Amino acid sequence: MHTKHHLLFLHRLAHLAALGVMLVGVVVLVGWFNHLPVLYRVEHDLPLMTPGAAVSFVFTGAALFLLQPEKTSLLRRIMGRLLAIGGVVLGLLMLLSSWHSIPDALLGHGLTPLTWLNLSDAKDSPQTGIAFILTCTGLFFLSLERQSLINVAQWAAFFSVMLLVAVFFGYAHQEDMFKVFTGEAGMALPTATAFALVGLGIILAKVEKGFFRIMASNASGGLVVRRVMFLMALFPPLLGWLPILLEHGTLTHTQVESLLASGMVMVIVLIVIRLAYQLDQEESLREQAQHEAVQHQTDLEQMVRLNTMGEMASGIAHELNQPLAAVANYASACQRILQSDGATARLQEPLQAIQQQALRASEIIRHLRALVRKQPPHKVMACLEQVIHEALHLSKTGTSKLNVPLLLELDADVPDISLDIIQIQQVILNIVQNARDAMQDTPSNCRQILVRSFVNQEGFVQVDISDTGSGMDEELKQRVFDAFVTTKGAHGMGIGLSLCRSIIEAHGGRLWVESEPGQGATFSFTLPVT
Repeated sequence: MHTKHHLLFLHRLAHLAALGVMLVGVVVLVGWFNHLPVLYRVEHDLPLMTPGAAVSFVFTGAALFLLQPEKTSLLRRIMGRLLAIGGVVLGLLMLLSSWHSIPDALLGHGLTPLTWLNLSDAKDSPQTGIAFILTCTGLFFLSLERQSLINVAQWAAFFSVMLLVAVFFGYAHQEDMFKVFTGEAGMALPTATAFALVGLGIILAKVEKGFFRIMASNASGGLVVRRVMFLMALFPPLLGWLPILLEHGTLTHTQVESLLASGMVMVIVLIVIRLAYQLDQEESLREQAQHEAVQHQTDLEQMVRLNTMGEMASGIAHELNQPLAAVANYASACQRILQSDGATARLQEPLQAIQQQALRASEIIRHLRALVRKQPPHKVMACLEQVIHEALHLSKTGTSKLNVPLLLELDADVPDISLDIIQIQQVILNIVQNARDAMQDTPSNCRQILVRSFVNQEGFVQVDISDTGSGMDEELKQRVFDAFVTTKGAHGMGIGLSLCRSIIEAHGGRLWVESEPGQGATFSFTLPVT
Protein backbone atom coordinates (compact mmCIF):
# COMPACT_ATOMS: atom_id res chain seq x y z
CA MET A 1 0.00 0.00 0.00
CA HIS A 2 1.33 3.41 -0.91
CA THR A 3 1.13 6.28 1.58
CA LYS A 4 -0.16 9.74 0.75
CA HIS A 5 2.93 11.35 2.25
CA HIS A 6 5.38 9.48 0.02
CA LEU A 7 3.10 9.74 -3.01
CA LEU A 8 2.80 13.51 -2.66
CA PHE A 9 6.59 13.79 -2.32
CA LEU A 10 7.18 11.72 -5.49
CA HIS A 11 4.59 13.70 -7.46
CA ARG A 12 6.31 16.93 -6.44
CA LEU A 13 9.62 15.55 -7.66
CA ALA A 14 7.95 14.71 -10.98
CA HIS A 15 6.70 18.30 -11.20
CA LEU A 16 10.21 19.59 -10.52
CA ALA A 17 11.61 17.25 -13.19
CA ALA A 18 9.11 18.59 -15.76
CA LEU A 19 9.94 22.20 -14.86
CA GLY A 20 13.66 21.38 -15.01
CA VAL A 21 13.31 19.99 -18.55
CA MET A 22 11.52 23.13 -19.73
CA LEU A 23 14.12 25.28 -17.96
CA VAL A 24 16.98 23.51 -19.79
CA GLY A 25 15.23 24.15 -23.13
CA VAL A 26 14.61 27.82 -22.33
CA VAL A 27 18.19 28.39 -21.11
CA VAL A 28 19.64 26.88 -24.29
CA LEU A 29 17.36 29.01 -26.49
CA VAL A 30 18.43 32.11 -24.55
CA GLY A 31 22.04 31.10 -25.19
CA TRP A 32 21.44 30.82 -28.93
CA PHE A 33 19.50 34.08 -29.20
CA ASN A 34 22.09 36.00 -27.17
CA HIS A 35 25.18 34.27 -28.61
CA LEU A 36 26.22 32.75 -25.26
CA PRO A 37 27.82 29.42 -26.21
CA VAL A 38 28.40 28.49 -22.56
CA LEU A 39 24.63 27.97 -22.20
CA TYR A 40 24.33 25.39 -24.97
CA ARG A 41 27.84 23.95 -25.33
CA VAL A 42 29.42 24.24 -21.82
CA GLU A 43 32.92 24.11 -23.40
CA HIS A 44 34.11 24.82 -26.92
CA ASP A 45 35.30 21.28 -27.62
CA LEU A 46 32.11 19.55 -26.39
CA PRO A 47 28.94 18.66 -28.37
CA LEU A 48 26.22 21.31 -28.27
CA MET A 49 22.44 21.29 -27.89
CA THR A 50 20.71 22.69 -30.96
CA PRO A 51 17.76 25.11 -30.90
CA GLY A 52 15.63 22.32 -32.33
CA ALA A 53 16.46 20.08 -29.38
CA ALA A 54 15.78 22.96 -26.99
CA VAL A 55 12.33 23.56 -28.54
CA SER A 56 11.63 19.81 -28.33
CA PHE A 57 12.51 19.81 -24.63
CA VAL A 58 10.09 22.66 -24.02
CA PHE A 59 7.39 20.54 -25.71
CA THR A 60 8.44 17.42 -23.76
CA GLY A 61 8.59 19.18 -20.38
CA ALA A 62 5.18 20.78 -20.93
CA ALA A 63 3.66 17.41 -21.86
CA LEU A 64 5.17 15.83 -18.74
CA PHE A 65 3.84 18.66 -16.57
CA LEU A 66 0.30 18.40 -17.99
CA LEU A 67 0.17 14.63 -17.36
CA GLN A 68 1.29 14.94 -13.70
CA PRO A 69 -1.89 14.79 -11.58
CA GLU A 70 -3.14 11.39 -10.51
CA LYS A 71 -6.49 12.13 -12.14
CA THR A 72 -5.94 14.48 -15.06
CA SER A 73 -8.77 16.28 -16.82
CA LEU A 74 -9.68 15.39 -20.39
CA LEU A 75 -8.38 18.74 -21.66
CA ARG A 76 -4.98 18.25 -19.99
CA ARG A 77 -4.71 14.71 -21.37
CA ILE A 78 -5.51 15.93 -24.89
CA MET A 79 -3.01 18.79 -24.66
CA GLY A 80 -0.34 16.50 -23.22
CA ARG A 81 -1.03 13.97 -25.96
CA LEU A 82 -0.70 16.60 -28.69
CA LEU A 83 2.57 17.87 -27.23
CA ALA A 84 3.89 14.31 -27.03
CA ILE A 85 2.95 13.73 -30.68
CA GLY A 86 4.66 17.03 -31.56
CA GLY A 87 7.79 15.81 -29.76
CA VAL A 88 7.73 12.57 -31.78
CA VAL A 89 7.46 14.59 -35.02
CA LEU A 90 10.36 16.83 -34.00
CA GLY A 91 12.40 13.74 -33.15
CA LEU A 92 11.71 12.28 -36.60
CA LEU A 93 12.77 15.53 -38.26
CA MET A 94 15.97 15.56 -36.20
CA LEU A 95 16.69 11.99 -37.26
CA LEU A 96 16.09 12.83 -40.92
CA SER A 97 18.27 15.95 -40.61
CA SER A 98 21.14 13.97 -39.13
CA TRP A 99 20.97 11.54 -42.06
CA HIS A 100 20.73 14.36 -44.69
CA SER A 101 17.85 12.54 -46.31
CA ILE A 102 15.96 15.80 -46.91
CA PRO A 103 17.31 19.20 -48.00
CA ASP A 104 18.81 21.45 -45.36
CA ALA A 105 16.60 24.22 -46.65
CA LEU A 106 13.62 22.44 -45.05
CA LEU A 107 15.26 21.44 -41.80
CA GLY A 108 18.21 23.77 -41.62
CA HIS A 109 20.68 22.46 -39.12
CA GLY A 110 18.84 20.72 -36.36
CA LEU A 111 15.30 22.01 -37.04
CA THR A 112 16.18 25.65 -37.51
CA PRO A 113 14.09 27.83 -39.73
CA LEU A 114 15.85 30.49 -37.61
CA THR A 115 18.37 30.92 -40.42
CA TRP A 116 19.44 34.31 -39.14
CA LEU A 117 21.30 32.53 -36.34
CA ASN A 118 24.81 31.29 -36.93
CA LEU A 119 24.11 27.54 -36.86
CA SER A 120 26.76 26.21 -39.14
CA ASP A 121 27.83 23.63 -36.57
CA ALA A 122 24.45 23.05 -34.95
CA LYS A 123 23.55 19.53 -35.91
CA ASP A 124 21.66 16.96 -33.87
CA SER A 125 23.08 13.46 -33.45
CA PRO A 126 20.94 10.47 -34.50
CA GLN A 127 20.93 9.37 -30.85
CA THR A 128 19.16 12.59 -29.86
CA GLY A 129 16.43 12.13 -32.46
CA ILE A 130 15.87 8.49 -31.45
CA ALA A 131 15.79 9.49 -27.77
CA PHE A 132 13.13 12.12 -28.45
CA ILE A 133 10.99 9.64 -30.38
CA LEU A 134 11.15 7.05 -27.58
CA THR A 135 10.67 9.58 -24.79
CA CYS A 136 7.67 11.28 -26.35
CA THR A 137 6.15 7.88 -27.18
CA GLY A 138 6.41 7.07 -23.47
CA LEU A 139 4.63 10.33 -22.64
CA PHE A 140 1.90 9.45 -25.13
CA PHE A 141 1.46 6.09 -23.36
CA LEU A 142 1.13 7.93 -20.03
CA SER A 143 -1.70 10.04 -21.47
CA LEU A 144 -3.72 6.91 -22.28
CA GLU A 145 -4.09 6.09 -18.53
CA ARG A 146 -3.75 2.31 -19.01
CA GLN A 147 -1.72 0.36 -16.50
CA SER A 148 -0.04 -1.90 -19.05
CA LEU A 149 1.05 1.11 -21.16
CA ILE A 150 2.16 2.99 -18.04
CA ASN A 151 4.35 -0.01 -17.16
CA VAL A 152 5.85 0.04 -20.67
CA ALA A 153 6.52 3.78 -20.41
CA GLN A 154 8.14 3.43 -16.98
CA TRP A 155 10.41 0.57 -18.00
CA ALA A 156 11.37 2.38 -21.23
CA ALA A 157 12.22 5.49 -19.18
CA PHE A 158 14.22 3.39 -16.70
CA PHE A 159 16.36 1.77 -19.39
CA SER A 160 16.80 5.15 -21.11
CA VAL A 161 18.18 6.62 -17.89
CA MET A 162 20.50 3.61 -17.57
CA LEU A 163 21.81 4.18 -21.12
CA LEU A 164 22.45 7.83 -20.32
CA VAL A 165 24.88 6.69 -17.63
CA ALA A 166 27.31 5.91 -20.49
CA VAL A 167 27.05 9.52 -21.65
CA PHE A 168 27.78 10.97 -18.20
CA PHE A 169 30.65 8.60 -17.54
CA GLY A 170 31.99 9.42 -21.00
CA TYR A 171 32.12 13.10 -20.06
CA ALA A 172 33.71 12.21 -16.72
CA HIS A 173 36.46 10.22 -18.48
CA GLN A 174 36.60 12.46 -21.58
CA GLU A 175 35.63 9.54 -23.81
CA ASP A 176 32.76 9.98 -26.26
CA MET A 177 31.37 6.42 -26.40
CA PHE A 178 28.87 7.30 -29.15
CA LYS A 179 31.70 8.56 -31.32
CA VAL A 180 33.66 5.36 -30.67
CA PHE A 181 30.80 3.21 -31.96
CA THR A 182 29.16 5.46 -34.59
CA GLY A 183 31.96 7.77 -35.69
CA GLU A 184 29.78 10.81 -35.00
CA ALA A 185 29.74 13.26 -32.10
CA GLY A 186 27.59 12.09 -29.23
CA MET A 187 24.90 13.69 -27.15
CA ALA A 188 25.46 17.09 -25.55
CA LEU A 189 25.78 17.19 -21.77
CA PRO A 190 22.73 19.49 -21.34
CA THR A 191 20.77 17.17 -23.65
CA ALA A 192 21.66 14.08 -21.63
CA THR A 193 20.75 15.90 -18.41
CA ALA A 194 17.35 16.93 -19.78
CA PHE A 195 16.65 13.37 -20.96
CA ALA A 196 17.58 12.04 -17.50
CA LEU A 197 15.06 14.45 -15.94
CA VAL A 198 12.38 13.37 -18.43
CA GLY A 199 13.01 9.70 -17.66
CA LEU A 200 12.78 10.29 -13.92
CA GLY A 201 9.62 12.38 -14.42
CA ILE A 202 7.95 9.62 -16.47
CA ILE A 203 8.67 7.07 -13.72
CA LEU A 204 7.33 9.34 -10.97
CA ALA A 205 4.39 10.94 -12.81
CA LYS A 206 2.12 7.89 -12.46
CA VAL A 207 4.24 5.96 -9.98
CA GLU A 208 1.20 4.62 -8.08
CA LYS A 209 -0.24 3.00 -11.24
CA GLY A 210 2.81 1.23 -12.61
CA PHE A 211 5.50 -1.27 -11.72
CA PHE A 212 7.46 1.24 -9.62
CA ARG A 213 4.55 1.86 -7.21
CA ILE A 214 6.66 0.23 -4.50
CA MET A 215 8.51 3.57 -4.33
CA ALA A 216 5.45 5.09 -2.62
CA SER A 217 5.29 2.29 -0.05
CA ASN A 218 6.03 2.91 3.61
CA ALA A 219 7.55 -0.57 3.92
CA SER A 220 11.25 -1.42 3.87
CA GLY A 221 11.11 -2.25 0.15
CA GLY A 222 9.80 1.22 -0.66
CA LEU A 223 12.54 2.83 1.41
CA VAL A 224 15.27 0.84 -0.38
CA VAL A 225 13.90 1.54 -3.89
CA ARG A 226 13.53 5.26 -3.19
CA ARG A 227 17.13 5.54 -1.97
CA VAL A 228 18.52 3.49 -4.86
CA MET A 229 16.51 5.39 -7.50
CA PHE A 230 17.61 8.75 -6.16
CA LEU A 231 21.27 7.64 -6.11
CA MET A 232 20.94 6.45 -9.71
CA ALA A 233 19.29 9.74 -10.69
CA LEU A 234 21.86 12.00 -9.00
CA PHE A 235 25.20 10.22 -9.22
CA PRO A 236 25.74 9.93 -13.03
CA PRO A 237 24.79 13.58 -13.87
CA LEU A 238 27.00 14.88 -11.07
CA LEU A 239 29.86 12.71 -12.28
CA GLY A 240 29.44 14.16 -15.78
CA TRP A 241 29.05 17.81 -14.82
CA LEU A 242 31.29 18.44 -11.84
CA PRO A 243 34.68 17.50 -13.41
CA ILE A 244 33.98 20.09 -16.12
CA LEU A 245 32.72 22.79 -13.76
CA LEU A 246 35.40 22.21 -11.10
CA GLU A 247 38.36 21.79 -13.43
CA HIS A 248 41.19 24.06 -12.22
CA GLY A 249 44.59 25.04 -13.47
CA THR A 250 46.34 22.99 -10.77
CA LEU A 251 44.14 19.92 -11.29
CA THR A 252 43.58 18.03 -14.50
CA HIS A 253 40.16 16.81 -15.58
CA THR A 254 41.07 13.25 -14.61
CA GLN A 255 42.25 14.32 -11.16
CA VAL A 256 39.01 16.22 -10.52
CA GLU A 257 37.04 13.17 -11.70
CA SER A 258 39.03 10.87 -9.38
CA LEU A 259 38.50 13.10 -6.35
CA LEU A 260 34.82 13.42 -7.17
CA ALA A 261 34.41 9.66 -7.61
CA SER A 262 36.14 9.04 -4.26
CA GLY A 263 33.90 11.55 -2.51
CA MET A 264 30.77 10.06 -4.05
CA VAL A 265 31.77 6.54 -3.07
CA MET A 266 32.14 7.77 0.51
CA VAL A 267 28.72 9.44 0.33
CA ILE A 268 27.16 6.25 -1.06
CA VAL A 269 28.70 4.17 1.74
CA LEU A 270 27.31 6.58 4.36
CA ILE A 271 23.88 6.48 2.72
CA VAL A 272 23.94 2.67 2.66
CA ILE A 273 24.95 2.54 6.35
CA ARG A 274 22.17 4.97 7.26
CA LEU A 275 19.73 2.92 5.21
CA ALA A 276 20.83 -0.25 7.05
CA TYR A 277 20.17 1.43 10.41
CA GLN A 278 16.75 2.61 9.22
CA LEU A 279 15.83 -0.87 8.05
CA ASP A 280 17.02 -2.34 11.35
CA GLN A 281 14.94 0.18 13.27
CA GLU A 282 11.89 -0.54 11.14
CA GLU A 283 12.38 -4.27 11.66
CA SER A 284 12.53 -3.74 15.44
CA LEU A 285 9.37 -1.62 15.35
CA ARG A 286 7.64 -4.24 13.21
CA GLU A 287 8.57 -7.03 15.62
CA GLN A 288 7.35 -4.93 18.53
CA ALA A 289 4.07 -4.23 16.73
CA GLN A 290 3.62 -7.94 16.01
CA HIS A 291 4.30 -8.78 19.66
CA GLU A 292 1.79 -6.16 20.79
CA ALA A 293 -0.79 -7.50 18.32
CA VAL A 294 -0.33 -11.04 19.66
CA GLN A 295 -0.58 -9.73 23.23
CA HIS A 296 -3.72 -7.78 22.32
CA GLN A 297 -5.34 -10.87 20.84
CA THR A 298 -4.41 -12.86 23.94
CA ASP A 299 -6.07 -10.21 26.11
CA LEU A 300 -9.19 -10.31 23.95
CA GLU A 301 -9.31 -14.10 24.19
CA GLN A 302 -9.17 -13.89 27.97
CA MET A 303 -11.92 -11.24 27.91
CA VAL A 304 -14.13 -13.57 25.89
CA ARG A 305 -13.43 -16.41 28.29
CA LEU A 306 -14.31 -14.27 31.29
CA ASN A 307 -17.44 -13.04 29.55
CA THR A 308 -18.43 -16.62 28.79
CA MET A 309 -17.81 -17.63 32.38
CA GLY A 310 -19.92 -14.72 33.59
CA GLU A 311 -22.85 -15.90 31.48
CA MET A 312 -22.44 -19.42 32.85
CA ALA A 313 -21.89 -18.46 36.50
CA SER A 314 -25.33 -19.44 37.78
CA GLY A 315 -25.29 -22.69 35.86
CA ILE A 316 -21.83 -23.52 37.18
CA ALA A 317 -22.99 -22.87 40.74
CA HIS A 318 -25.84 -25.29 40.18
CA GLU A 319 -23.46 -27.81 38.63
CA LEU A 320 -21.12 -27.68 41.62
CA ASN A 321 -23.99 -27.82 44.10
CA GLN A 322 -24.92 -31.35 43.00
CA PRO A 323 -21.62 -33.13 43.89
CA LEU A 324 -21.19 -31.03 47.04
CA ALA A 325 -24.73 -31.88 48.21
CA ALA A 326 -24.01 -35.55 47.47
CA VAL A 327 -20.81 -35.34 49.54
CA ALA A 328 -22.80 -33.89 52.47
CA ASN A 329 -25.46 -36.61 52.23
CA TYR A 330 -22.91 -39.41 52.08
CA ALA A 331 -21.05 -37.91 55.04
CA SER A 332 -24.29 -37.91 57.08
CA ALA A 333 -24.90 -41.53 56.11
CA CYS A 334 -21.40 -42.42 57.31
CA GLN A 335 -22.13 -40.84 60.69
CA ARG A 336 -25.28 -42.89 61.09
CA ILE A 337 -23.47 -46.09 60.07
CA LEU A 338 -20.73 -45.47 62.65
CA GLN A 339 -23.40 -45.56 65.36
CA SER A 340 -24.46 -49.09 64.36
CA ASP A 341 -22.75 -52.49 64.41
CA GLY A 342 -20.60 -53.68 61.42
CA ALA A 343 -19.76 -50.19 60.41
CA THR A 344 -16.43 -51.01 58.70
CA ALA A 345 -17.82 -53.02 55.79
CA ARG A 346 -20.84 -50.79 55.32
CA LEU A 347 -18.69 -47.61 55.20
CA GLN A 348 -16.79 -48.66 52.08
CA GLU A 349 -19.53 -47.82 49.57
CA PRO A 350 -20.46 -44.31 50.88
CA LEU A 351 -16.80 -43.35 51.32
CA GLN A 352 -16.11 -44.35 47.71
CA ALA A 353 -19.09 -42.29 46.60
CA ILE A 354 -17.78 -39.29 48.57
CA GLN A 355 -14.45 -39.63 46.78
CA GLN A 356 -16.10 -39.77 43.33
CA GLN A 357 -18.27 -36.72 43.97
CA ALA A 358 -15.34 -34.74 45.36
CA LEU A 359 -13.28 -35.63 42.30
CA ARG A 360 -16.19 -34.57 40.09
CA ALA A 361 -16.35 -31.15 41.78
CA SER A 362 -12.56 -30.82 41.54
CA GLU A 363 -12.67 -31.67 37.83
CA ILE A 364 -15.27 -28.97 37.20
CA ILE A 365 -13.12 -26.41 39.02
CA ARG A 366 -10.00 -27.54 37.13
CA HIS A 367 -11.67 -27.10 33.74
CA LEU A 368 -12.97 -23.68 34.70
CA ARG A 369 -9.58 -22.50 35.96
CA ALA A 370 -7.85 -23.75 32.81
CA LEU A 371 -10.36 -22.03 30.59
CA VAL A 372 -10.19 -18.67 32.37
CA ARG A 373 -6.45 -18.67 33.09
CA LYS A 374 -4.35 -16.39 30.85
CA GLN A 375 -1.69 -18.61 29.31
CA PRO A 376 0.23 -18.88 26.02
CA PRO A 377 -0.93 -21.33 23.32
CA HIS A 378 0.25 -24.86 23.98
CA LYS A 379 -0.38 -27.58 21.39
CA VAL A 380 -0.46 -31.24 22.37
CA MET A 381 -1.67 -34.44 20.73
CA ALA A 382 -5.24 -34.86 21.94
CA CYS A 383 -8.41 -36.81 21.24
CA LEU A 384 -10.87 -34.41 19.61
CA GLU A 385 -13.86 -36.43 20.87
CA GLN A 386 -12.72 -35.96 24.46
CA VAL A 387 -12.09 -32.24 23.88
CA ILE A 388 -15.64 -31.85 22.53
CA HIS A 389 -17.15 -33.76 25.46
CA GLU A 390 -15.33 -31.60 28.01
CA ALA A 391 -16.37 -28.36 26.27
CA LEU A 392 -20.02 -29.45 26.05
CA HIS A 393 -19.97 -30.53 29.68
CA LEU A 394 -19.10 -26.95 30.63
CA SER A 395 -21.87 -25.53 28.44
CA LYS A 396 -24.70 -28.02 29.05
CA THR A 397 -26.00 -26.22 32.14
CA GLY A 398 -26.63 -23.07 30.13
CA THR A 399 -28.39 -24.98 27.35
CA SER A 400 -30.55 -26.95 29.76
CA LYS A 401 -32.11 -23.70 30.97
CA LEU A 402 -33.64 -23.22 27.55
CA ASN A 403 -34.34 -26.92 27.21
CA VAL A 404 -31.96 -27.30 24.28
CA PRO A 405 -30.91 -30.91 23.76
CA LEU A 406 -27.33 -31.56 22.63
CA LEU A 407 -27.01 -34.29 20.02
CA LEU A 408 -23.64 -35.81 19.16
CA GLU A 409 -22.48 -37.59 16.01
CA LEU A 410 -18.77 -38.06 16.67
CA ASP A 411 -16.81 -40.31 14.32
CA ALA A 412 -14.70 -42.76 16.31
CA ASP A 413 -12.22 -42.99 13.41
CA VAL A 414 -11.07 -39.38 13.84
CA PRO A 415 -7.35 -39.62 14.78
CA ASP A 416 -5.65 -37.73 17.57
CA ILE A 417 -4.43 -34.34 16.34
CA SER A 418 -2.15 -31.56 17.55
CA LEU A 419 -4.13 -28.68 19.07
CA ASP A 420 -4.36 -26.27 21.95
CA ILE A 421 -7.07 -27.88 24.07
CA ILE A 422 -8.15 -24.71 25.87
CA GLN A 423 -8.39 -22.67 22.66
CA ILE A 424 -10.40 -25.29 20.77
CA GLN A 425 -12.72 -25.70 23.77
CA GLN A 426 -13.15 -21.93 23.73
CA VAL A 427 -14.17 -22.07 20.05
CA ILE A 428 -16.72 -24.85 20.72
CA LEU A 429 -18.08 -23.08 23.81
CA ASN A 430 -18.51 -19.80 21.93
CA ILE A 431 -20.30 -21.37 18.97
CA VAL A 432 -22.59 -23.46 21.23
CA GLN A 433 -23.45 -20.40 23.34
CA ASN A 434 -24.26 -18.46 20.16
CA ALA A 435 -26.42 -21.35 18.94
CA ARG A 436 -28.30 -21.34 22.26
CA ASP A 437 -28.87 -17.58 22.04
CA ALA A 438 -30.04 -17.89 18.42
CA MET A 439 -32.90 -20.20 19.52
CA GLN A 440 -34.47 -18.01 22.22
CA ASP A 441 -37.44 -17.26 19.95
CA THR A 442 -37.65 -20.83 18.62
CA PRO A 443 -40.46 -23.05 20.01
CA SER A 444 -39.08 -25.30 22.74
CA ASN A 445 -40.03 -28.49 20.90
CA CYS A 446 -37.97 -27.37 17.87
CA ARG A 447 -34.76 -26.45 19.67
CA GLN A 448 -31.76 -28.63 19.00
CA ILE A 449 -27.97 -28.39 18.74
CA LEU A 450 -26.16 -31.04 16.72
CA VAL A 451 -22.37 -31.50 16.99
CA ARG A 452 -20.67 -33.68 14.38
CA SER A 453 -17.01 -34.61 13.86
CA PHE A 454 -15.50 -36.47 10.92
CA VAL A 455 -12.60 -36.50 8.45
CA ASN A 456 -13.68 -34.63 5.31
CA GLN A 457 -12.74 -35.32 1.69
CA GLU A 458 -9.71 -33.00 1.86
CA GLY A 459 -8.23 -35.05 4.71
CA PHE A 460 -8.94 -32.45 7.42
CA VAL A 461 -10.77 -33.15 10.66
CA GLN A 462 -14.05 -31.21 10.48
CA VAL A 463 -16.46 -30.22 13.26
CA ASP A 464 -20.00 -29.02 12.43
CA ILE A 465 -22.19 -27.31 15.06
CA SER A 466 -25.76 -26.84 13.82
CA ASP A 467 -28.75 -25.14 15.45
CA THR A 468 -32.41 -24.76 14.56
CA GLY A 469 -32.60 -21.03 15.15
CA SER A 470 -33.72 -18.20 12.89
CA GLY A 471 -30.65 -18.38 10.63
CA MET A 472 -29.02 -15.37 8.98
CA ASP A 473 -29.22 -13.52 5.69
CA GLU A 474 -26.40 -13.17 3.14
CA GLU A 475 -25.23 -9.78 4.45
CA LEU A 476 -24.86 -11.06 8.02
CA LYS A 477 -23.02 -14.17 6.80
CA GLN A 478 -20.47 -11.96 5.09
CA ARG A 479 -19.87 -9.91 8.25
CA VAL A 480 -20.43 -12.36 11.09
CA PHE A 481 -16.68 -13.04 11.58
CA ASP A 482 -15.72 -9.35 11.58
CA ALA A 483 -14.75 -7.78 14.88
CA PHE A 484 -17.49 -5.98 16.85
CA VAL A 485 -20.32 -7.44 14.77
CA THR A 486 -23.04 -8.83 17.06
CA THR A 487 -26.75 -9.66 16.96
CA LYS A 488 -27.07 -9.60 20.78
CA GLY A 489 -27.38 -5.84 21.10
CA ALA A 490 -25.93 -4.42 24.32
CA HIS A 491 -25.35 -7.94 25.68
CA GLY A 492 -22.76 -8.90 23.05
CA MET A 493 -19.19 -7.69 22.48
CA GLY A 494 -18.93 -8.89 18.87
CA ILE A 495 -15.41 -10.30 19.17
CA GLY A 496 -16.09 -13.96 19.98
CA LEU A 497 -16.39 -15.29 16.44
CA SER A 498 -13.55 -13.05 15.24
CA LEU A 499 -11.26 -14.61 17.84
CA CYS A 500 -12.57 -18.07 17.02
CA ARG A 501 -11.56 -17.56 13.40
CA SER A 502 -8.09 -16.36 14.47
CA ILE A 503 -7.66 -19.44 16.68
CA ILE A 504 -8.70 -21.87 13.94
CA GLU A 505 -6.54 -20.19 11.30
CA ALA A 506 -3.57 -20.25 13.72
CA HIS A 507 -4.10 -24.01 13.91
CA GLY A 508 -3.92 -24.21 10.10
CA GLY A 509 -7.66 -24.70 9.61
CA ARG A 510 -10.68 -22.72 8.39
CA LEU A 511 -13.91 -21.50 10.03
CA TRP A 512 -17.06 -20.72 8.04
CA VAL A 513 -20.86 -20.67 8.33
CA GLU A 514 -23.70 -21.96 6.19
CA SER A 515 -27.17 -20.60 6.85
CA GLU A 516 -30.47 -19.59 5.31
CA PRO A 517 -33.06 -17.28 6.93
CA GLY A 518 -35.44 -19.40 9.02
CA GLN A 519 -33.38 -22.58 8.47
CA GLY A 520 -30.89 -22.38 11.31
CA ALA A 521 -27.12 -22.11 10.96
CA THR A 522 -24.18 -24.50 10.79
CA PHE A 523 -20.77 -23.31 11.91
CA SER A 524 -17.98 -25.54 10.65
CA PHE A 525 -14.25 -25.56 11.28
CA THR A 526 -11.43 -27.78 10.13
CA LEU A 527 -8.16 -28.82 11.75
CA PRO A 528 -5.19 -30.45 10.00
CA VAL A 529 -4.47 -34.07 10.87
CA THR A 530 -0.70 -33.58 10.89
